[in-house]
Amino acid sequence: MVVQILFFAAMKDYFPSQDRLELSESTNVRSLRETLAERKPEASSLLSLSRFAVNQTVVNDDHILQEGVVIAVLPPSSGG
Repeated sequence: MVVQILFFAAMKDYFPSQDRLELSESTNVRSLRETLAERKPEASSLLSLSRFAVNQTVVNDDHILQEGVVIAVLPPSSGG
């Protein structure tokens, strides 16, 4: 299945702002996080701290991904 991934803030230091990725059926967010860390090991610590949103809803690592969803990778941020 193909999913679209959007990367924000510091994640764009490691990945393009958007990408498409082919995943096996029944892939969950945890597996996607691991796949991204394998592709860019230097981003693994930031990926471990990031939240993932599917179609604009933040989900947990057990969430099963579906064909055609849009996934946002949201690294921690601070403001003031």
